[in-house]
Amino acid sequence: MEKNILNHYVLDRLESIKWNLSSYRKNKESKYLHHLRVDIKKINALFSFAEKVYKEKYNTALLKPLFHQAGEIRLIQINLQLLDAVPNPPEQLITELRSKEHTAGQKLIDDGPQHLIRIKHFREETRLPELLPEKKTISKYFKKEWKKAENLLQHIDRENLHSYRKKIKKILYFYEALPKKIQDKIKIDIAAIDQQQQCVGDWHDTYLAIDFLSPEHFPMQKSDYLLDLKEKEKKQFNTLRKNLNNNRKGKKFNALSVTTMLWLCIPLLVFPFILKFSGNFKKQQV
Repeated sequence: MEKNILNHYVLDRLESIKWNLSSYRKNKESKYLHHLRVDIKKINALFSFAEKVYKEKYNTALLKPLFHQAGEIRLIQINLQLLDAVPNPPEQLITELRSKEHTAGQKLIDDGPQHLIRIKHFREETRLPELLPEKKTISKYFKKEWKKAENLLQHIDRENLHSYRKKIKKILYFYEALPKKIQDKIKIDIAAIDQQQQCVGDWHDTYLAIDFLSPEHFPMQKSDYLLDLKEKEKKQFNTLRKNLNNNRKGKKFNALSVTTMLWLCIPLLVFPFILKFSGNFKKQQV
């Protein structure tokens, strides 16, 4: 059996984090912050598996400062993109957010050398087992994780729906780390799972947009815009809840069919074009 698959995967993710951090420090493009945060999430997903299977403690504490600092900037950028789609946005708020983005971005640039040192220490201190467990053990892990995700759908509220998405994204991230020959042995519809998490993500974008576009930031004459947004979110959530609930019954270790999920996502995919932006309004977590 090939050795050090998991260790090589972690090293690849760390190299990607370093590259994206260096790229952001050069030109401040937001995509680099998004990519490095995703890489850290992927390492977290792998460590979650390793802790359960190898009964050892692993953590990404050394990477958390970078994750949260990049997340703070990403949230400001997303909110600025959202304001760009609002009729007659408050200029003072836009100015404040741009100032915060500049300050936070410059701090990340200044803190870059310290982040690189932490990444180096993390690489030196982290060592996963050389050999993967048996395929049966890996398959059992996936089944348990999928069951946990499905249990969140027994009572679908907004909090559980968001938690469900985080669960299935973690499944996707770990699946990506496995060799193809093992992936082929695990009977899950990755395309359908990815479609599911994207649909729930579209709803969550709307949900957090409502929280940001609150009366605190906008005068009363824009209340109609916010009411329309709330109605959109309600329809999105109810559509998701109905279809996820219907399709969960009788399903075992598989996701909804791609066809079903595409039908489910049709009303959700319209909203991002209306707002003219893309991004993830997810609360910053590791």
